[in-house]
Amino acid sequence: MIKGIAEIFNEVKKAKSVNQKIKILHDHEQTHGKEIKGMFELTYDNRLQWDLPEGNPPYKPLDKSMDCQGNLIQDMRRMPLFLKGLNNLNAMKREQLFVRMLEEIDPDDALLLLEAKARKIKGISKKTVKQAYPGFLDDPANQDV
Repeated sequence: MIKGIAEIFNEVKKAKSVNQKIKILHDHEQTHGKEIKGMFELTYDNRLQWDLPEGNPPYKPLDKSMDCQGNLIQDMRRMPLFLKGLNNLNAMKREQLFVRMLEEIDPDDALLLLEAKARKIKGISKKTVKQAYPGFLDDPANQDV
C-alpha cells in the first residue's frame, strides 16, 4: 500500500515537537523525498507563483473509500501546469485541469494541495522545513519579509 503525501504530512502535523516533525520527514526521504520537497516548494518557494484564482475552487471530493493515496504522487509532475511562466494554457483550461486533479486525488491530498496553493501548510512552518532541509529554500527570493 502506498502512503500518500497527505498521510505523511498529517503525521508531521500531529507531532508534538519540531524535532519529531523533522524525524518523520527524514523517515520518508527515501520513498517520497522528491514529492515532499516539491510540495514544500509549491508552498514556500517565493519564486514559484500559482497561476490560478485565489481561494478554493468548487470541486467534488473523491470518495475516501477509493483509496487513491498514490495519485498525487503521480500528479506532482503536472504541477508546472498551474504555475506562472511555466505553462501556456489559457486560464479556463488551467482551472479545469486543476479542479479535475482535485477530484481525482485522495480528499486529504486535495486539501493539502489547496493549503499549498494558499501558501501555508497548517502545522508545518517554513522555518521547520528549513530546519529539516538545511540549504533548501535558501534563495534570496525566499526570505520572509
